Amino acid sequence: MPDLSSVLPGSLLSRMVRCNKPGCRFCEKGKGKGHGPIWILSVSLGSRQVRQIPVPSEPKKEVEESLRAFALMQNVVKQIAQVNQELFKERKRQQQ
Repeated sequence: MPDLSSVLPGSLLSRMVRCNKPGCRFCEKGKGKGHGPIWILSVSLGSRQVRQIPVPSEPKKEVEESLRAFALMQNVVKQIAQVNQELFKERKRQQQ
């Protein structure tokens, strides 16, 4: 189980952004792809709400590790829940 103080839910997205300034070589129509990539942590808050948090490039690796830790934690919890479900079924059978 990972250290729970380091887990982050969500997804890390990469985006190119356009500044739309006249003469910007990065955003020129048909030629430029925009500025970036910029990194965004996208977190679902439920009820169709999503929070998008910009991630500077320096802590990007730390965010990636925290997202992996969250996925690992979810996997461990699912395994524990499966074991608990089997134990519950067994207790139920023994009571009958």
